[in-house]
Amino acid sequence: MLGIVILLWVLAQFVVLIAAGFLDGDLDGDFGPLDGALIIAGSLCSAPLVILLLYIRRPKLEHLIIAEPTKDGSHVHSLSNSKILQTPIPTRIRQFIVRSRHPLRVPVAKHLWMLFLGGVIVSSVAFAPLLIDSNNVGFLLLALFVAIPAWLIGFSTPVFAWWSFSSSRFHLSTTRQQGEAMLIAGMLSTFPAIIINSFITPGAVLFLSGGQASATLVENITIIVSAPVGEELCKALAVFSLAGLIDSKKRGFQVGFTVGLGFALLENLQYILLSLFAGEVMAFSYGLTSIIRGIGSIPGHAMWTACSGYAIGHILEQRRQPNQIPDVKQWNLVNPLNPTYSHTDIGSHTQQSFFSKSSNLQLPTSLPVMLGIAMFGHAFWNGSSVLVSYISGNLDPFAGLFVELTWIGVLISLLWVLGRFVLLAAMEEDA
Repeated sequence: MLGIVILLWVLAQFVVLIAAGFLDGDLDGDFGPLDGALIIAGSLCSAPLVILLLYIRRPKLEHLIIAEPTKDGSHVHSLSNSKILQTPIPTRIRQFIVRSRHPLRVPVAKHLWMLFLGGVIVSSVAFAPLLIDSNNVGFLLLALFVAIPAWLIGFSTPVFAWWSFSSSRFHLSTTRQQGEAMLIAGMLSTFPAIIINSFITPGAVLFLSGGQASATLVENITIIVSAPVGEELCKALAVFSLAGLIDSKKRGFQVGFTVGLGFALLENLQYILLSLFAGEVMAFSYGLTSIIRGIGSIPGHAMWTACSGYAIGHILEQRRQPNQIPDVKQWNLVNPLNPTYSHTDIGSHTQQSFFSKSSNLQLPTSLPVMLGIAMFGHAFWNGSSVLVSYISGNLDPFAGLFVELTWIGVLISLLWVLGRFVLLAAMEEDA
């Protein structure tokens, strides 16, 4: 999965190059001119990466052999690859090629969080000597040696930790192929979002203002309006592309949550990479960026998209045929050793935590409403951060840093508290 993430990140750079050729050939922010050279260069560089991605994501097949008892059968059967199957009774052999159905197995969230926090602390300590002497060769070599593993741990482990968390809470049967498809759909949704934020929105603002809009205005509109609207629409479309996996509101919430994690994974890769180019203060830059995004921005993207996924799940659930055979997870299975314990009681018998209490919240099922909630949450996060950053810029540097960190703490607290009720309400669906 890490290989696919890096592959898609490289591919995204060439997709941006193609978009620039179509929309802004001279890269001055406004529309035009068309630059065929950029389009051809981006296409030629993208082609082998697309082929490699398709090869990696080819369907995984398994050779299934079934031995059925029959009086007319044989005790010895010759199989492929010079293998022989011997059975104690006469059997008939049937062979099939089937898609792999291995269940999704994600490492325990606690272990991933320990790896993440340990990696961030060790890496920050290794970068800290640069604060003393940024020209020391030994300090520079140590920083270079630690940079790549710090980057991999910083951008990936919190996403996989949240993925593990959601998988363990929803108790929905998910194969490895399905789980990977959700993450990859989220990563691919960053491609149109990048084009919207980098070319379409700046070009539209400059066109409507007659080229008089300042760079600050363009940037603020992109952050506060374009990013929430464009990114949430792109992620919602990614959830719709996985309609074949969604059969209920609860499943839609899970798919949306994972798609949001995929989007955050590719976005986080870029932010963590940039934090490593902060010079002598990279210890603070890397540490703060990794922690804030790990516990704030990543679950934020997941929760906002999960809201859209919940409503999409409701739409797809209504379209199901009434005589359709229910999925296994919908049956009221009973443990023969304890007839009073059913699969719906799993959440109440597992360890109690911040996310394992009950909720009386009734989530809306309208897609425009839930998509609007997702956009509003995203816009409030971005807009308030821009406002606080502007206010702190007029304060003493230490006071400004304190104000910004305090507000980030407030945003994360709001996300966790509100997200808890939303998550619990979604978990109780179909229970």
